Amino acid sequence: MSSATVGIPGDHSSLVARLDLEQKIRLLTGADSWVLYGENTIGLRPMVLSDGPAGVRGRRFDSANPSSSLPCPVALGATWDPGLIEELATALGREARAKGVDVILGPTINIVRTPLSGRGFECFSEDPLLTSRMAVAYVRGVQKTGVGATAKHFVANDSETERHTYDARITDKVLRELYLPPFEACVAEADVYLIMAAYNSVNGATMTANPRLLQELLKGEWGFDGVVVSDWSATTSTAPSANAGLDLVMPGPHGPWGERLLAAVRQGQVPETAIDDKIERLLRLASRVGALNGAPHLDGAGPAATHSSALIEPALLREVAARSFVLLKNPRGLLPLHAGSVERVALIGPNAIEPQTQGGGSVRVLAAQGMAIADAVRDGLDAYVSVHQGAITSATVALPHAGTLHDPVSGKAGVRLEVRGADGTVLYDSPFANSVVTWWDGLPEAAYQPGVDMTMRARYKAGADGPMVIGAAGVGRLRISLNDAMLAQASSLPPRDVVEALSRPPELRVPVHFEAGREVEVRVDYRPDGRFAALRLGIEPQADEDSLLEQAVKAAAGADVAIVVVGSADGTESEGYDRQTLVLPGRQDELIRRVAAANPNTVVVVNSGMPVLMPWADDVSAILQVWFPGQAFGEALADALAGIVEPGGRLPVSLPRVEADSPVLGAHPEAGNLVYEEGLLVGYRGYDRHGPEPLFCFGHGLGYTDWTYEAIDAAWAGEDVEVNVTVRNSGTRAGREVVQLYLEEPEDDAARPLRALAAFASVGAEPGERVRASLTVPARSFARYDEASREWLSHAGTYTLRAGRSSRDLRLNSQVVLR
Repeated sequence: MSSATVGIPGDHSSLVARLDLEQKIRLLTGADSWVLYGENTIGLRPMVLSDGPAGVRGRRFDSANPSSSLPCPVALGATWDPGLIEELATALGREARAKGVDVILGPTINIVRTPLSGRGFECFSEDPLLTSRMAVAYVRGVQKTGVGATAKHFVANDSETERHTYDARITDKVLRELYLPPFEACVAEADVYLIMAAYNSVNGATMTANPRLLQELLKGEWGFDGVVVSDWSATTSTAPSANAGLDLVMPGPHGPWGERLLAAVRQGQVPETAIDDKIERLLRLASRVGALNGAPHLDGAGPAATHSSALIEPALLREVAARSFVLLKNPRGLLPLHAGSVERVALIGPNAIEPQTQGGGSVRVLAAQGMAIADAVRDGLDAYVSVHQGAITSATVALPHAGTLHDPVSGKAGVRLEVRGADGTVLYDSPFANSVVTWWDGLPEAAYQPGVDMTMRARYKAGADGPMVIGAAGVGRLRISLNDAMLAQASSLPPRDVVEALSRPPELRVPVHFEAGREVEVRVDYRPDGRFAALRLGIEPQADEDSLLEQAVKAAAGADVAIVVVGSADGTESEGYDRQTLVLPGRQDELIRRVAAANPNTVVVVNSGMPVLMPWADDVSAILQVWFPGQAFGEALADALAGIVEPGGRLPVSLPRVEADSPVLGAHPEAGNLVYEEGLLVGYRGYDRHGPEPLFCFGHGLGYTDWTYEAIDAAWAGEDVEVNVTVRNSGTRAGREVVQLYLEEPEDDAARPLRALAAFASVGAEPGERVRASLTVPARSFARYDEASREWLSHAGTYTLRAGRSSRDLRLNSQVVLR
């Protein structure tokens, strides 16, 4: 989509000329964390930005106005279906419109370089082509609705460890062939409205002040006409960043531009023509999203629209989630479990009780309510379902069940939250709907300043006698009291990254014996260390993990089938920090082995955003990888288990057999440098070149039917190659196949991939039906980036095209000659 196709005027120079320098400079830094300044003299209203890769939050959490929670981006990548993703992104854009949001800060289109990436779930894939196709679809869908999409994080922002300061040392060839293609595709094919400059440096220059990549490549060579926005608080310079091609500093109103940029222009350090170009781009964005000259919001879904009419249709979320589920193994055909075919189901595992529907960090939304997994499975299979935790994985005390906490003043469900300033002034005193408060909850601005004190109080009545645990989490000084008697206090230091204070704040725990029916008042006093991020109160029974495991095994032995839902715990995968291991948290591996020994009909459901090790894979009858599937987790899982829908996903990342086999594992900077020494050999490219066999390879996914690959033909069509692959559904039910095409170069070069994904296409067929998949291999696939000439050069020779079901299940081949 280009500006011409939607009638967007490309020249706003007359409006720019009506602004003086002070007015222009003011527009180039945010008014606050989420809103840009308006300017009445030229008809520019404020524009609103919101995080949004997996759901649009709006300016704050609002329990009266929740958000649709989408499957995480790596799950969207697992659909291998750009058309479906565009449909979903269009619905997301409409929801953004209803929340008064003009710009979504997504998609995240970095490459999954390591399976330990804390934020890998927020990316689409380890492959640049798959990432590009998903990214273009996402951007097109969002921008259809008059909402801007933001491709991020430009570029090489592939590690959370020291993400604000590391310098990615990476060759131009590797940048051009692996990490830049998704951004280039978003510019060339989707006309993305914004690109976010990352925190990190690349080859010595911070990305907010990197003229070679921002000005020369992005704006010059690629012709990007949109806005380059900084990641939040990423900009650390004035003239260097302004001259390098950055257009907008976030958040505001403070920052390195403002008065300092005004002075730099007046002193001749930054030409005013550079400021004019930034304003031109900002006004172009405003025109595109309907924020200029009083233009209304597009699609009839402005801020006045009712939220219920704007939430994404549950059926679409359910479909996308199920389509993202990858059936990794099913050798005995245990799945699907048709409704009525089983009478007793043992639903086991910590994630069956506390499912992880979304990852941590800025991606989180206050989600609309979905159906509990147990209820959905019970309905879907029409069977008796018993539920058993089996293992303890959470690092924090569980939140109390809904309705068990009450504000001691108003009696409303929830807690009482009081915030006092450094001088004792009450800044906030009101009921709060739940016992987790974050910086996104819309407290008064003064509540976020250093030196505040917070108190959370609640009345609680235990349902049974016994030992319980109270947990209070937050960075700073915490004190827990019960009926005005202090039980414990402690202090903690802030983590390296402020997002870690949000996703996994340190917790103070205290054991307490409760009596059934006796109401008590629980109080947490908290002084944040620095700026407030999060405060959390949990209350749960004190559990005996051995007993939990034995109960689960006993239930499995007495059931027709055991469904074990395992995976990441809350806070395991998040922006702000990387994972330390691929091993499942706690005793989940032991739980799976013992359940499988007790019941041969054991299905394991893996609820993680990134790969985990599966040492028990040979011991169970079926494995489903379900990622972080959003609010529709329960219904989508029931649909897939019951065979109502086919779990049609294919892996967008490789799943290692052991950690040491990963081509890139610990991506930690050394002395501030993050060296991309593996070059192009990331993910399946590294596995193929170096020899280790992954447990499950890139592109793998079984579905519920079988496919026979019958024929392939390939021919040049101009500079591209058109390929037709004929496949037949040789199974017993209708299904969908993702035909994958990999390209091998004429010469074997140890520094290059043995083969790389060149195209893919989805086809559907009834049992016995023969269908043809048509694929196009673009000319760029036959070129390499030459660093000496700084050009893409094609290499003559015979190229081999291999078609199949995954990167390691390639059944047909054809050759084409480039002369």
